[in-house]
Amino acid sequence: MNKLCKGMLAGAALLVAPFTQAAVIEWTYEVSIEWTGADFSTGNGDASWDDTLISWGAAGGNFNSAPNNRSALQISDSPAVGNIFTNDMTPTQTNTITHFNNSISNTFSTLEQASLLATLNLTAINPFVGDPIEFTTTFAIDFIETPNTSPCGFPVDTVCDDIFVIQFGALNTEFVYDGVTYFASIVELSGNLTALPDATCATAGVANGCLGFTTPENTFTPAQFGFFITTRPVNVPEPAMLGLFGLGLLGLRAFGRRRSAKK
Repeated sequence: MNKLCKGMLAGAALLVAPFTQAAVIEWTYEVSIEWTGADFSTGNGDASWDDTLISWGAAGGNFNSAPNNRSALQISDSPAVGNIFTNDMTPTQTNTITHFNNSISNTFSTLEQASLLATLNLTAINPFVGDPIEFTTTFAIDFIETPNTSPCGFPVDTVCDDIFVIQFGALNTEFVYDGVTYFASIVELSGNLTALPDATCATAGVANGCLGFTTPENTFTPAQFGFFITTRPVNVPEPAMLGLFGLGLLGLRAFGRRRSAKK
C-alpha cells in the first residue's frame, strides 16, 4: 500500500474515531412495581387496594394464613436494586406478583380489573457516563374470580381456577444512551405467565392469544420477573412460545434526560 493510501486511511480513522462510542459495561438499577388502581364487582365482604396489595373477601380475614377467607394479588421484592452487566443474557431477578386464591363466598365483591405501573431506573457506572435514566410502563390486569361450580368452560386444574390476564403494548423497546443503542428486556422467570387457551381468554373477556395464568383453588401462584440489557435486539417468540421464554420483552417507555454533550 502506497504512502498516499495509508495517509488517506489514517485520516479517515481520525474522522470516524470521535463518533464511535463504547457501550456501557455495567449499570446500577432500581426496579419497582406498584398497583395504581383496582375495580371490584358489587357485593358483600370487603375489597381494598394499596400500592402493594389488592385483597378481597371476608371483612377482617386473611389471605395467607388461617382462616384463608380472602384472596389477594400481592407485590413483593419492590423496589429491587443491584448491578447489571450489558449483554449478560442471564436475567437479573427483580419483583414478584403472587396471586393467593382462597375459596370465598359468591356473595362477596371480587376483583375485576387492576392497573400496574413498572419503573426501571438505570445509572451507568462502568464507564461512568452521566445522568441516570428512567423507564416506565403501565400494564392492564383483567381478573376473573370464577364460581366454584362446574362446568367451568375452560381448561382447569380445579373447579374452577381463577384467571389472571396481563395486557401490555409493544414487546420490543430500545433507548439511546451516550450515542449507543441499547435494548431493555423484562422476562417472567417462573414460567407461570404463559399464553392462555382461547377458551380461557374468552372467559376473561379478552381476545385470543392473551397472556396470564390460572390459579387453582386454595393455592397461590407467583410470577417472578427479571430483566437484562443488550446492545442488539432480542428476537421475541410468538405468544404461544412464551411458556418457553417466560413473559418475553415488555414495552418500556423511556423518560428522563439524555446525557449532556461532552465538553
